[in-house]
Amino acid sequence: MFNLVFAALVLSIPAGLLMLFRGVGRQWHKRPIALVGAALTAGGFTAVVWGFGVFAGGLDVREACEFTHNTNYDQAWRDRTGADGSSFFPLANACNEHVSLVPAWVNPTIIVLAVLSVSALALALFRIASAIFHRKERVSA
Repeated sequence: MFNLVFAALVLSIPAGLLMLFRGVGRQWHKRPIALVGAALTAGGFTAVVWGFGVFAGGLDVREACEFTHNTNYDQAWRDRTGADGSSFFPLANACNEHVSLVPAWVNPTIIVLAVLSVSALALALFRIASAIFHRKERVSA
């Protein structure tokens, strides 16, 4: 897991920002390189926020609950509800029914960034396909 977050920080965010700044102009939304850069940047931040949510409880959840949040740790409730931090999405890691270790902003942020990333990539592919289609049309005419 940590390798995924580290790779997102080291590779996709700087590469996406470079591509985004390179494609910025008067009509940046029509340039595929800027759209791919936006998709890479949003995808990298999605991985970073997801990693933050996964590791929100730390290595020992019982200690995080008792010493950091000053609340009791209820293993029976965690097993019964599935809020034990084992799901990939939505992220849920709770001490008991009242205290969650994953901040409330993590899951909505993951959704927004993932939709932004997929939308930018789809628009970039559409722009590339449109340019190829129009180029073939001009050459054959």
